[in-house]
Amino acid sequence: MSEFAAELRARVDEVDAELRLMRQAFDEHSVEVLSGRLENLLRIAEQHGVDVRHASDTVDAPTGGAA
Repeated sequence: MSEFAAELRARVDEVDAELRLMRQAFDEHSVEVLSGRLENLLRIAEQHGVDVRHASDTVDAPTGGAA
């Protein structure tokens, strides 16, 4: 695994964890911001052919579909 792929996966995992916490806290602004970050990370991963949804695929994708 490349360093790029490893870093991208780590960032997705971090945002997923933060997003779960903010959803539990009913912090709608943070949920919106983090959802945007997650969308961007998933787009970058897709563009580079990196599968980032390994362990974190239980979190709802921000666009309402599976990544």
